[in-house]
Amino acid sequence: MNTGTKIKLQGTNVSVCLLPPIEVLRVRYKLSDDHEGIVARDFKLIPGKTRRGTSEGAPVGTYSNSSLRQQVEVTWMEGDIKHKVRVQKSRIVYRMAHGKFDESLVIDHIDGNPNNNHPSNLRPLTYHANFGNRASALADQYPKKDPHLPTGVTRDYKSTSGVRYIGKTTIKGVTHMNYFENPRAAQH
Repeated sequence: MNTGTKIKLQGTNVSVCLLPPIEVLRVRYKLSDDHEGIVARDFKLIPGKTRRGTSEGAPVGTYSNSSLRQQVEVTWMEGDIKHKVRVQKSRIVYRMAHGKFDESLVIDHIDGNPNNNHPSNLRPLTYHANFGNRASALADQYPKKDPHLPTGVTRDYKSTSGVRYIGKTTIKGVTHMNYFENPRAAQH
């Protein structure tokens, strides 16, 4: 058995499996017009050699990672070689709906719901742009305590000797933090 070829996402050390050929995906799945994105077609893995298969319209994917994104395991034959990959469902839906895309990009859920795999809710982004999306979504859920302060600056509420501010930044993976008397100095 041959597992899928892996590539790194742009600008990261995160690896993902390349998607199976589009012909394999079209035989296995069909697009659905709901949040599932795709449903199974009636098929057998290796006709005549196995009983394993799926019924028409069955849901596709399982929740197998901590981020609650659905994963799909795809197995197919190429000559005498059996291939097996596990990829995010959203990547398959995007590929089937929009065709080829740069697979070193992640597929972003525009509405922020990782369970809404409708093709109109998906777009390819770089890993860092997608991470920025998450950060801004979390900022809406958990607003900054002092919104008037610049980015990277917070007030030190634990200080007992007057008002002071904390300036915090990360450079090359190392977080630097210091205390200052005013927010301008902390921002600088």
